[in-house]
Amino acid sequence: MRKFPIGISDFKRVIQDDYYYIDKSLFIEDIIESNAISILIPRPRRFGKTLNMSMLHAFFDIKKGEENKVLFDQLKIRQSEAWKHQGKYPVIYLSLKDIKKNTFEDAIYKIKVLCVEWLEENEEILQSNLLTISEKNILKDLTKDNWKLVDLENFLKTASKILSKVYNQKVVILIDEYDSCIIKSWEAGYYQEMISFMRGFLSGGFKDNDHLFKGVITGILRVAKESIFSGLNNLVVSTVLENQSADKFGLTEEEVKKLLQEVNISPAFEEIKKWYNGYKIGQHTGMYNPWSILNFVDKHDEGFKPYWVNTSANELIEVLLTNANADLEKKLTGFIDGQVMECEIDETTIFQDLDNGKQETVLGLLLFNGYLTTTYTKNDGRKTHYGLKIPNEEVMIVYEKMLERLLSKSTEVSESTILSALLDQDAKEFEYALSEYMLTSFSFHDVQHRGSLPEKVYHAFILGLMAHLSTRFIVKSNPETGLGRADLMIYPKDNNDPRGWVLEFKKLKRSSPPLKELAQEAMQQIHSSKYMTTLKENYKTDLMLVGVAFDGKEVSCVTELIP
Repeated sequence: MRKFPIGISDFKRVIQDDYYYIDKSLFIEDIIESNAISILIPRPRRFGKTLNMSMLHAFFDIKKGEENKVLFDQLKIRQSEAWKHQGKYPVIYLSLKDIKKNTFEDAIYKIKVLCVEWLEENEEILQSNLLTISEKNILKDLTKDNWKLVDLENFLKTASKILSKVYNQKVVILIDEYDSCIIKSWEAGYYQEMISFMRGFLSGGFKDNDHLFKGVITGILRVAKESIFSGLNNLVVSTVLENQSADKFGLTEEEVKKLLQEVNISPAFEEIKKWYNGYKIGQHTGMYNPWSILNFVDKHDEGFKPYWVNTSANELIEVLLTNANADLEKKLTGFIDGQVMECEIDETTIFQDLDNGKQETVLGLLLFNGYLTTTYTKNDGRKTHYGLKIPNEEVMIVYEKMLERLLSKSTEVSESTILSALLDQDAKEFEYALSEYMLTSFSFHDVQHRGSLPEKVYHAFILGLMAHLSTRFIVKSNPETGLGRADLMIYPKDNNDPRGWVLEFKKLKRSSPPLKELAQEAMQQIHSSKYMTTLKENYKTDLMLVGVAFDGKEVSCVTELIP
């Protein structure tokens, strides 16, 4: 079986080393046939942006045109009219994905290093007799200790002009993850300096550049035009809301089924959809996260688990959710409860609006980052509203993990007090400790109101507490057992430890009985659905059954010990 290119975004390596490759080569045709000279394509992380940009580089590169032809022999682009453009253009390809520095000076120096590395890889242009001494020196000055910021800002403009002169051909400019340094600058406090530099840097390459054949920029966000793309009238933006190249990033259901068939894996397809499907890009519904699918197929013996949410930190998202106002929190709890929420969004990101907590900007950022997806669009001629939801189980987990942190503050009753009571199977102390902890730790504005938080929020909260037991116990959320799925099951890794727990949660609704009776209903469900069956049959533990009912910050527990 062929290897999967997990963590490999070099197109040439993927093809030459015979990694499994899902053919997205008609993306090249999309770029060539587009009327736009410059195209910005924002997509969530791990959706194949860098691999596609690497493919464009290999396709257009005039220096290795003959050498790279073989890379495309088995791909769809070989039969396209666009093939005549293969190997015809000099290329400037820069990836800014690693420009994540804490100061403006360090970030700029890192960008300078990237440009110097490009010059070293293309040193033949500086040896060309077609260039004047002055033209050569402009680029060489970047390699000196006394280099100037203005020369770096003009790099794309200068390099494209010189490349075009040397090769007597227009140039392709590819900038991958352009917004990585911008997002970091906002987090680190030097946003205005970075946005000013990037405006000049990108404008030099993409604004009124007579030497440009095609320019492609990828990232996650569509940073507001007035912030960075001012004056780029020829720039076309293709976000997850547009149809252009909608199926070229992410995997279609047909592509996923073909992959599973080829590697002879046949799990329940509905479960795969539940975990990794759910994205709508343009009019293409049911798009899959490629990173997660490849990881699942590679490690399918381990079962379903979140892969995408573990690829990088979620600091920006957490900061925004921490500062969410009551109205935004209401929408977030609706998302977590599985609802489709109708919302307005800002399609462009203005970071000052993030500072102000503007709801439309925050929701737009969640959408373009892949934490939400659209289900429908409504336009009344003045405003556009989108039906938004969490796309799948994998992304739901990231919300739950963030909620574990967002809902918890300092409290006199510590987490260890709750866990100690549970481990000691002390029912009265467990209820008291959990009640006190809830009263002082929940921080969402509306948590005190009946019905304001979905059961999933409480589930995530308790699951986060129990995660501290994972060194000695196995903690399972929604495991299949008896006649259904229990909310939480905990059992020892050491078979000599006699203890185990089954927990079932209920949230008080307007039509619910009093809180204590609701907790009793949770206990009755444990018995009627025989949730203790798996533990009794396989682990022979002394069980503590716990029915828990929540109402805002109030909690009631009913417990039962089964020796």
